[in-house]
Amino acid sequence: MQSNDRQLLEGCLRRDSKAQAALYHQYKGRFFGICRRYAKNREDAEDLLQDAFVKIFLNLNELKSAEQMSAWIRRVVVNVCIDYYHKKVNFTNIDEIHDIPTKDWETDDVISQMSNMELLTAVNELPDGARMVFNLFVIDGFSHQEISEMLNITEGTSKSQLFFAKKILRKKLEKIGIRA
Repeated sequence: MQSNDRQLLEGCLRRDSKAQAALYHQYKGRFFGICRRYAKNREDAEDLLQDAFVKIFLNLNELKSAEQMSAWIRRVVVNVCIDYYHKKVNFTNIDEIHDIPTKDWETDDVISQMSNMELLTAVNELPDGARMVFNLFVIDGFSHQEISEMLNITEGTSKSQLFFAKKILRKKLEKIGIRA
């Protein structure tokens, strides 16, 4: 895979359309999943993926090595999703919650009880701000400090949005018979 990535990178840097198509087809499925988690619907996710690949092809010369290609592309895709929602996101007005219960989803196995489709459906029904923070924290593994910098919000707002998302998701899960 890495030698293939190296060949793809070299071809794309030469603006070889076959290499660009091969790179797109190799990574589109994996990264469409990320776009789908951040978008409200399939059409928005497709637009985000296309925007991400435009940015990828325009900035591929910034990639230091082919071994980092997958991680670099992932970061570009996440950043495109974040940029998109900077324009559209609506953080529900929630007072910062200072005493968030110590039981956090990091120790729960609720997510593991859900299918990918159940999780995607439940998360997509969250308000925009809660969905963004949930995705960034729970799925993508960013810290509240990183999220606050990416979304231009306070760490307290990030924590509050996560708490709000979890509260909504727990209620939805209980309705389908999964104990949170």
